[in-house]
Amino acid sequence: MSGGAAGAAPSGRRGSAPGVTPAARSSGMRILAVDVGTGTADILFTRPGQPLENAVKLVVPSRTQVVAAQIAAATGRGQTVVFTGPTMGGGADGSAMKAHLAAGHAFVATEAAAWSFADDLDRVRALGTRVVGESAAAELLGRLPAGAGAHVRSGDLDAAALRAALELLGVEPRFDAAAVAVQDHGFSPHGSNRIFRFAFWQAAVDEGRPLGELFYEAAAAPRDFTRLRAAAALAEELAGGGPALVADTGPAALYGALPAGVSDAVLVNVGNGHTICVVTLDGRLAGVFEHHTRLLDEPGLERYLRRFLAGNLESDEVRESGGHGAVLAAAARTLDLTALPCFATGPRRALLAGSTLPLEYAAPHGDMMLTGCFGLLRAFAERGVTPDG
Repeated sequence: MSGGAAGAAPSGRRGSAPGVTPAARSSGMRILAVDVGTGTADILFTRPGQPLENAVKLVVPSRTQVVAAQIAAATGRGQTVVFTGPTMGGGADGSAMKAHLAAGHAFVATEAAAWSFADDLDRVRALGTRVVGESAAAELLGRLPAGAGAHVRSGDLDAAALRAALELLGVEPRFDAAAVAVQDHGFSPHGSNRIFRFAFWQAAVDEGRPLGELFYEAAAAPRDFTRLRAAAALAEELAGGGPALVADTGPAALYGALPAGVSDAVLVNVGNGHTICVVTLDGRLAGVFEHHTRLLDEPGLERYLRRFLAGNLESDEVRESGGHGAVLAAAARTLDLTALPCFATGPRRALLAGSTLPLEYAAPHGDMMLTGCFGLLRAFAERGVTPDG
């Protein structure tokens, strides 16, 4: 990969922070960008004649939180839960499923919905969940006595609810293009999905891929990333035949945080679920560190970041502490990476409050929570899909 001569000072020139230059009014495409996180789903909708600062913006509880609440309500009522729909993110919904079963209530799921909890359906069955086909789930719902069952829909976005909410706000829910970002660990039924997910990052660093290449047209979503493929189907549905794009939430947030004109940088996204730090040299990935945010505190994150940037943090150590891994390209190891521009974002960025790294906090178009959505818009723009049509 290209990253400057060994030992040379990196260019690291600072460009305009995202959104500093006032955006032109949109006169064309109505683009929907949705960034689905662990805690929130962040939604941006551009409209003709409006600057990006006036785009429709929603920050709402993520579907895993909503589904978990629906399951918990069914638990309180002692109902059988019938869980159907596409594969979605786990986390809160999986914990609610386990609590429901522990309370002695029945939980039934279709295969696609059950994959939200684990890639190995035998593991889901071992917890007590009954995994059935679509027709069996429909038949069960039809014969459960009134009040005895609760039909809970899976999926990383409730498209009908989004359209209804926009209509209530006086916004026409018609989209010319749609992009969706979700966090996917990959389909790995017989191995560690943390290792499987980090292999994606490892390959991207080995190949020196630009961040912008980690976004996919919906039809080209990687086969082994089942949640991403479910998001691709959602994006295609929302786009209604128009352009549809998908990405992992990590690249989406990092690309949104990277200012235009900056090619050498350190980017940190402290999300509700994952913390990711990447190094870019000449605009290409030259290093990645990823961990689970819940396992980090301020001193620990600072130590990890400094060791990663110094080139003395290895994946095995990160995995042993519950994280995903760390990789740094040879070209990056020859440089003082702490001298690069460093941009931070994410809802848990307060963990960086005591950091001595030269951090700048990214807030594209004045809104930190929409950083991932702006990364999706940026990837769309590189493919010729822009709000001004």
